[in-house]
Amino acid sequence: MIGIIGLSHKSAPVNIREQFALSNERNKELAKTICQGKNIDSMLILSTCNRTEFYFRAKGCSSEVAFMTIIKHLIVFTGATECKKDYFYTHEHKDAVNHLFRVICSLESMVLGEYQIVSQVKSAFQLAEENDTLDTVMKRMFHKALETGKIVRTETQMSTGAFSVSYAAVEKCVSVFYNLSQKNILLIGAGETGELVVRSLHKKGCENITIINRTKSKAEELASRYNATTVDYAGMSNAISQSDIVVSAVSSDNAIIDTAGADKPQLFIDLGVPRNINPKLGEQENVTLVNVDDLQEVVAGNQEKKQNLVATAEEIIDEKVSEFLDWLSGRNLSPAIQKIIHAVHITQQEQIDVFKKNRSDEELDQIKEYSQHYSEKLVNNMIKNLKKLSDNGRHSDYIKVVNELFSE
Repeated sequence: MIGIIGLSHKSAPVNIREQFALSNERNKELAKTICQGKNIDSMLILSTCNRTEFYFRAKGCSSEVAFMTIIKHLIVFTGATECKKDYFYTHEHKDAVNHLFRVICSLESMVLGEYQIVSQVKSAFQLAEENDTLDTVMKRMFHKALETGKIVRTETQMSTGAFSVSYAAVEKCVSVFYNLSQKNILLIGAGETGELVVRSLHKKGCENITIINRTKSKAEELASRYNATTVDYAGMSNAISQSDIVVSAVSSDNAIIDTAGADKPQLFIDLGVPRNINPKLGEQENVTLVNVDDLQEVVAGNQEKKQNLVATAEEIIDEKVSEFLDWLSGRNLSPAIQKIIHAVHITQQEQIDVFKKNRSDEELDQIKEYSQHYSEKLVNNMIKNLKKLSDNGRHSDYIKVVNELFSE
């Protein structure tokens, strides 16, 4: 079976999601551990600020056992303090494939049409390949999903005018400070999300932008492209106290900001999951603290403009999901079909050998010709019936019966 179990911004708040967020190294370690067990054969873990999802293939166990296996591993691995089943959703076979395609086409994103999910899925795919936890079917499924995402974005222009959560963060800044371009802004983190933030700020005419990153060279490279300045990571506390706006977009297992240190109104925007900023900071006077979930109101207005494109995107997804499932079904049928062909061929040859005695060459040729015709007709009828009974390979029980009937 193909399955998925996960949680996202739709099913769980940020204080729950952050318990299950995984760094690249922890992602690889957990996936490897699960695949070394007896129930799960192949796995890719997608962990972003808005979702942690386990895509997998399981053989020889029920879907319930597969889902429980993953949940148990996840709880032990993360040491999560709260793991209510209600936060998690599960899908199997066609529904699981459909969910993946929707995720990559950004129909499941907080921001409809955003493109960052594509690079996140590609990174997760590369990680799983390096970790050797993907089989042929999973690789084919993700390639097909990425191909579908490209078609949806091209044919629906879903991404045209779409903005990311990073852009929504900047829009939040505009709503708080009418003279945004004059404010001192500190960006912590120079990764993909951080770059999207500084790009949006730059378009708004902001000139007083400072960037901090653990690896200073990355901060300097980003700053050089947007006329920003940099500060050493060790100078973060002082930089925070001098800023009107602080945007944190780093990957960290623990909060890196606990205090504001300024006697003036400050806006803190936390784009991290796990959260980068201690939630208690929002209780301090003059401090407004916003996390990724708080940005959903900003996003909502843009979503309505995109809804008319969703139906077209879903039609494309349905077609491509069917194509993948047809390929998968054909792949499931292939060994059974080969067994049928082999068994009939052996029987045909054995009977020809029986009739060889006391037969002229002409008679033997006629027997071979007729037996070949009859064998092909018999094989075609059996394959036709097998496809019909198994719904073109979707019902594996019929395939198992055929494999047993024609096994040597």
